[in-house]
Amino acid sequence: MGREYGRVTIVRFDGDIRYRAEFEGRLLGWSATLRSACERVHTAFVRSHGPGEWQGYPDFSHAGR
Repeated sequence: MGREYGRVTIVRFDGDIRYRAEFEGRLLGWSATLRSACERVHTAFVRSHGPGEWQGYPDFSHAGR
């Protein structure tokens, strides 16, 4: 149905379960819940379709002069 675009790995660390989130081979971070790890991966996937990092709001302070 789909294709793999990220990976969430379940890791046991000092008796706790953690989730390692990766996108395109790059570590996005660690999560305490599967849901948050999947959200990280999916957010990175969606952002990869955009023009780039958000540059902030434009400065229109000079427009009224």
